[in-house]
Amino acid sequence: MLVSLRARDEALERPAFLRDEARFHLIGQLSGIPDALRIKSSDGMLLYAQTPGRNGWLWVDPFAAEDARRSRICELAERLDDVDLPGVIGDPAAARAFADAYAARRRMAWTERLMLVPYECRELRCAPAAEGGIRRAGSADRYTAARFLAGFSRDAYGEHVAAFTQLPAADRMIEGGELFFWTAGGECVAMANIAYRSARHGRINAVYTRPDARRRGYGSTITAELTLRLLDEGLTPLLYADAANPGSNRMYRRIGYEPLRPIVEIGFHREWSA
Repeated sequence: MLVSLRARDEALERPAFLRDEARFHLIGQLSGIPDALRIKSSDGMLLYAQTPGRNGWLWVDPFAAEDARRSRICELAERLDDVDLPGVIGDPAAARAFADAYAARRRMAWTERLMLVPYECRELRCAPAAEGGIRRAGSADRYTAARFLAGFSRDAYGEHVAAFTQLPAADRMIEGGELFFWTAGGECVAMANIAYRSARHGRINAVYTRPDARRRGYGSTITAELTLRLLDEGLTPLLYADAANPGSNRMYRRIGYEPLRPIVEIGFHREWSA
């Protein structure tokens, strides 16, 4: 049976999920967002969370019996039958099983868009020291932040978006007080954001270096700075990288991040005729 997943739900503290908590950090964050669709199986074997119009995050206990896992996945697909889901992110086996079930019910097709590598850092192995310094973003930086977010969208997802469309996201990040720039020569050359803190982890995202300022250590330096801040708070820093981007993966490993088992992003699209 499927029931509501609540903020700080007891299912998020079960040993099975805690073993995967770093990989599925966003489920914990989304569980506290009121307008998110938040679902769990009554036995805690399956957790699902999705904000409107965005990809859903799916976790299924990898140590549960296969027939039980499949049963919960099919139940979720039935529950989401009237939801226009753009995609799902999860462990490859669970995400593909859900994609098969959901796409069959909706007469759709699905495609694997990218493989994500979750990373966590227990200790800073290397502290790069690029020219310049770090500063917190302010309201006067909203247009710079929007341009950088548009560049990040292009580099990370292959999506070409106009900078002005990123202004709402830039404003939210700035208001959150955790968006930072690396500046050199009086200019903003790199950006990174602390997206969310849970009881045990802090997640870094939106790591971006201006194209004309790359290969100078700015991206690795600002990432290392935020990583050290989280470590000093007693949290384990984590982030995600596209498995197909060797530069980012090398940078994170060099700093001290260790890869966890990958997760996949699957997209749904209309392909069959009614």
